[in-house]
Amino acid sequence: MSTTIIHGGTFRTEPHEYRSDVGGWVPSLTQTLHLAGLSNFDGADPDDLANAARRGDLLHGAVEVYNKDREGLDPCWITEEIQGYFEGYLKFERDTGFRPDPAWTELPMIVTVAGFPIGMKPDCFGRLGKWDAVVELKAASCVQPSWSVQTAMQEMGIFRSSHVGRVQRFALQLFREGRYKLHPHLNHQEDEAIGIAALRTVHYRLNKGQRLWEKVNA
Repeated sequence: MSTTIIHGGTFRTEPHEYRSDVGGWVPSLTQTLHLAGLSNFDGADPDDLANAARRGDLLHGAVEVYNKDREGLDPCWITEEIQGYFEGYLKFERDTGFRPDPAWTELPMIVTVAGFPIGMKPDCFGRLGKWDAVVELKAASCVQPSWSVQTAMQEMGIFRSSHVGRVQRFALQLFREGRYKLHPHLNHQEDEAIGIAALRTVHYRLNKGQRLWEKVNA
């Protein structure tokens, strides 16, 4: 476990937790989507979810190191479990010419969106063709509707704004066989409105005294 001073407060890695400059709990983007009911894994096997989360952490870590330093990734980090997913990411870069900005790769921050603080750590932000692009990595077999809201909130966080539509937004779905599928997110107004509504809902619950940090860490 480590705690890092970031824009807007602090970030702790285990468990993932954001705190304001004065120590108050700040909901993360993932927690906000869950607490507002936008991401739902009811009925899923807890062991399967735990394994998927662990695999996702390993993959995100490998892509983070690769995007920050192309020569700095130890091949030993690419285990058999994530090899296909990582190869899918490399294929995506080759096919599209996507150029991630190392300074924005997995950068934790606390930002204010529509007047409410939220913590987030965008996976990839860079250049795709002529446009800036937010790319969210997903090593999941099923598409979640909340992915588009997630990238909308990331755009708002990166640009310190309450509006969406200045960049391209994608979820990059990676598969163990080494392939990928790129999901463009084009409904900017709806994603923006739903994301802000979700954040407002979470802060409404906090303001009414609900100890939401206990729910997400249970």
